[in-house]
Amino acid sequence: MRVLVALAFALAAAAPVAAMAPTSEASQAARPSQEESIGLARLMSPRDVLVDMEVREFDKHFVSSLSADPELKSMEDEYPGLFEAMHKASRGLVSQAMVRTVDQIHRSVAKLIEASFTRADIAELSDFYRSPVGQKTIRQMAASADAGNLYNQAVEQREFQLTEEQVAAQIRENARKTAQTFTPEEQTEMMLFMAKPSFSKLAKAQPRIQKILADEFNAPDPEFDRQVEEAMGAAIEQHIASFEKTGGK
Repeated sequence: MRVLVALAFALAAAAPVAAMAPTSEASQAARPSQEESIGLARLMSPRDVLVDMEVREFDKHFVSSLSADPELKSMEDEYPGLFEAMHKASRGLVSQAMVRTVDQIHRSVAKLIEASFTRADIAELSDFYRSPVGQKTIRQMAASADAGNLYNQAVEQREFQLTEEQVAAQIRENARKTAQTFTPEEQTEMMLFMAKPSFSKLAKAQPRIQKILADEFNAPDPEFDRQVEEAMGAAIEQHIASFEKTGGK
């Protein structure tokens, strides 16, 4: 499951996006290079932070979301420990899939940055996200994430599709939690950053970023689905066989 991808680029969430004018494209002379653009995308949302976040949420919610379904719960009741066996069998695959997903999102967001931001914007944003407050923002946003509702919906709805509105709601909640952790000095630094033109551009870009995230989450991944199906199928078969052989002891 790639639920937490929806939280990946949540760092400008507190801005009043709807009240701002559309972003103008950067002039050709001021446009950043592909290397500069993907560098900023990676800086704002480090791969290791996002993969750790996804695995953490998978560990927290996989078993409980399956247990919430009465039909699935009956299998767990008959063969206790079955869901945990499925969780262990697929955990590594989730981590690997998240790496691929994050890399693809970095590439997509980098294209947006290259078209809409200047080199000066990237320098300004990079300075902030490399600063102690910027680094705290990145990591606290990840720590504040809670994908429980999305996991439950994914179990309840076979054809679950993540919407841009759900992405935006997750971002707002994470931003709210993150803001509560700032000291008065950090709040001042954040307010100064939010007054910069580059922040306004990043805020204006949020609807397009949210669409990228939703589209990536909803994109089919048949290889991942096949691997998970095989891993879970083997784990189920092995667990049931072991349970019946030992009588559950």
